[in-house]
This record gives sequence, C-alpha cells and structure tokens, in this order.
Amino acid sequence: MSLPEPWWRASQSYVSEILSLLAATPDRNVVHWRGEAFSGGDLIRSVTETFLALRDRGVGKGDVVAILVAPNSPEMLTVRYATQLLGGAVCYLRTTNPGTRETVLPLDHQIQILRDTEAVTIYADAENSERATELADGSGLPVTRLHHGERDEGGRVDSADTQDAVSWDPSALAAITFTSGSTGRPKGIRLAGRAWEARVRAWMELGRESDCASILISTPLSHGVAPMADAVFALGGALHLHENFDVEKFVDTVSAENEVSWTFVATNHVFQLIDHLFERGIRDSDAVEAAGLSSLKQIVYGGSPAAPARIAQAFRLFGPVLAQGYATTESYLITTLTSPEHGDPELAATVGRPFPGVEVVVCNSDSGAQLAAGEAGEVRVRSPQLMDGYHGEPELTAQVLRDGWYYTGDIGCLDERGYLTLLGRVAHVIKVGGVKVHPIVLEAEILSHPGVRHAAVYGVQDEDGSDHIHATIECDPAEVVEVENIRARIAETLSPIHVPEKIHIVSALPMNSNGKPDKVLLKSQFS
Repeated sequence: MSLPEPWWRASQSYVSEILSLLAATPDRNVVHWRGEAFSGGDLIRSVTETFLALRDRGVGKGDVVAILVAPNSPEMLTVRYATQLLGGAVCYLRTTNPGTRETVLPLDHQIQILRDTEAVTIYADAENSERATELADGSGLPVTRLHHGERDEGGRVDSADTQDAVSWDPSALAAITFTSGSTGRPKGIRLAGRAWEARVRAWMELGRESDCASILISTPLSHGVAPMADAVFALGGALHLHENFDVEKFVDTVSAENEVSWTFVATNHVFQLIDHLFERGIRDSDAVEAAGLSSLKQIVYGGSPAAPARIAQAFRLFGPVLAQGYATTESYLITTLTSPEHGDPELAATVGRPFPGVEVVVCNSDSGAQLAAGEAGEVRVRSPQLMDGYHGEPELTAQVLRDGWYYTGDIGCLDERGYLTLLGRVAHVIKVGGVKVHPIVLEAEILSHPGVRHAAVYGVQDEDGSDHIHATIECDPAEVVEVENIRARIAETLSPIHVPEKIHIVSALPMNSNGKPDKVLLKSQFS
C-alpha cells in the first residue's frame, strides 16, 4: 500500500512522530470506534484531508480551530493533529467536563467560547452540522467540513498540493482546554506545545514501565486523557474509544478484545465497576480472570479522592493493576500511587509520590514558607507540564502561577518518604469550635464503614454564621448500616468534634455534572 510522502516531517513534533509510526505499518488497525476499525493509513488520510481543508480556510500560525465532532470520534485526534501541523491551536465545544461528555454545553456557552478564544473557524462533522450552523449564525464564523481530496481507485489521497507542515514551536499555543473546575465556573486553560509534549512523554514513560499498549478510553478526548491517547500511538498501541463510561460495555469490550491492557477512568467509575462485577458474582481475582478481564495491566483512575475501603475491594478483584493519579487540568500529572503500592494499607490514604520531573512542596498558605514533613498546608507544584495561564484572565493567572509554581488550592501534607496525603480544598474547610475539619478525611472514614457505598460531608451554616458538619450517605441495600456505629467510630478514630451533627441516609447520592457528590444540592435539601 502506497501512502503520501511524509509531508509532516518538517513539524519535528510529537504529531510528526506519531504519523511516521502509523505510516510504517499503515494497514494495522489503530482505532476502534462505534463498531468500526480504522487503520494507521485511515488516520493519515484523515489528517491529510483535514490539513488541506483547514489550510484552504486560511488557518495558519497562531489561529484557533474550534472542534465540534461526535464524542470520542477519531476526528477529535486527527483535527488536532492537522491544526497543530499548520501551527495553530484547538479548543473543543462539546463539554467542559473532564469526566464525562454527558453534560453538553448550551449554545450560548459555546458561542462564548468561540468569542473568548477568537477562533477562526468551527470544524464540524455531519453529525453536528445543525448545531454548527447555529453556532455560525451566532458567531459569524465559517464552518469547515472534511475536504475529501481526489482519490484513485485504491482510496489514496492526491496530496500533490500538500505543502510541508509548519515547524513546531514549543512556546506557541497548542490548545485551550475549558474546564468547569471545582468552582463550576468554566476557565480556559492555555497549553503551550512544550507542556503538551511533556504530558505525552510522561505517559509514554509510564506505559513502557507497565508494558501497556492498547487502551480503552471512555472519558472525553477533549480533556486529560488526550495526551495519554497520543502516548499510546507513540508506543505502537491501539485505541478502543467509547463515547462515555458504560460499565457493562466496558467489561464486554475488555473481555471480547483480549488486548486492552490500559484504561483511564474516573474514581467513581472504579466504584461502578466493582459493584457491577459483584452483581455478576465476580468477587475475586480468579473470577476476574475467568471473565476475560486479565488483559488489564493498568487501571489508572483519578478526578476525585478514593475511599481506601473501596479501593481495597478493587485491589482484591484485580490485583496490582490499579494506579491512582492526582492531577489538575492546570498542572496535569502531580503524583501517582503505583500498582504495587496499592497493596500497602499504610499508603491507602495517600495519593502517592510525585511523578518524575514534577516537584511538589507543601507551604503555609499565609506566609508561603515551606513546611516540614507531616505539616499540613497548600500543595504547590512545578513541572514542565504546567499551563501558561488562564485565557483572558491575567489576574487569576497571577494568583495561581507565581515564580514558576502552581498554587493548587489543595490542602495536604507530605510524609518523610515523599508520599502526599490530601486533606481537602482551602475553600472547603469546615471550622467547628475553632478546629479545622477537612471533609475529605471524614468522608474516607465514613466510607471505610462496612456497607457504605458513597458519602458526602459538607458544612451548613446557621443564622449566626457558625459551621455545622452534615453528612449524607448511600448504603448497600443488602447491608444493615447503623448510624450510631458510624458516629462512634468517627469519635474514636478522629475525634468527637469530627462527628457530624446530622447523618442523612439516601437511596442514591446525587452527583453533579463532574460525577462528584452534589454538595450544593445536599446543602439546600438538608440545611
């Protein structure tokens, strides 16, 4: 099979490396999506055609292309590659939620993103043509559709008119990622080429260490899993793309394909997986192997704190394949608790040690002084993966990026070995009787109680402005959970002041669009 000359080589970037690897074995299937398989040659043709279409639209250095395509379709990757080969950057219009694509942005929010980023065109597929037309009408921007070049009978693209790709500039903007963040207010996070490549290289190192290749992806390719997908291509692996996390489909795919060695999921997806397997009578590692899930060598999870008791259940099921990642969209990878470390109960409450190349310190949030091991303070990070700043918000950027350090807003402490324990957010501390209570610590204690599936701890203020601790829990219907036993255990393990004034039991804990307990709703219901 003959493919176009490697016009992309002039880029000298992670994209040109990936395309050259795909070109070496163009008939190998590298993407599986919606029941179809796509070869390396298919992806190269898609990148080539998109490059031509965007170039004809006038896209060049420094331009932003807004992408609106089917969730987790291969075009979420190929359009980014083509845009960056032209020297441009991308943003995505579907969702600001890194954990799931289910919350689709309303039209006015999408138009605001187009205005904020000063995008020059909207790239849309046929599935999104109607919304793209609405966006074009509301923003005045042109819509770019895939330009199918002249093909011969073998399906080859006539790329005689394809100019060389633009030389990669590591300092230039590569992407603007919009995230709802912990406050719910979307922020545009600017990533330079060097930060994107650093993220890809970090995943490549982890993939090599774990001998991981093919990956199942069910979180949006518009967010944190995207560099992981790039790394899999660079390692010679393949992608199995799901539009969102469906636990039954997840299990069936891993079992049927027998090649999925890697996956990235949100923490609550791990819990769903445990519950689903338990419901199917799969309760130990032998049963997991019999069910055809033994190909999984790394289940990377993150996005929210994990209850030690629940992760212990997952460890008993899957063995040493779990890897927890603590990260933010702004700083990306911060720490990891590796697969072997999940078997150590002393480390269960930690989020591991810093990734290679990442510096982590804990500082007094008032004085800025670095704290000793065991002392709690604000977590600060320095690494090549850091964002350049928030798009269009220099004051906010100056608050969190100082002298090369990112101020996470998370509270934690490092032990003598460098393991980080998170205690909560600076803004979420509940002060009771002059004592600071961190919800994350109390939630972990409640979740360690047999029969508790989910827990949310939050502060409710009275008319005098005093904080009161409330907790809402969801229990296993098959278990008898006594609230007074939970109270007694909290008092003994933590302190009497940590005991919630009220513990509410619900049949299903409400979740927000990020897949985390909806504490705003809970406060309104139970205050």
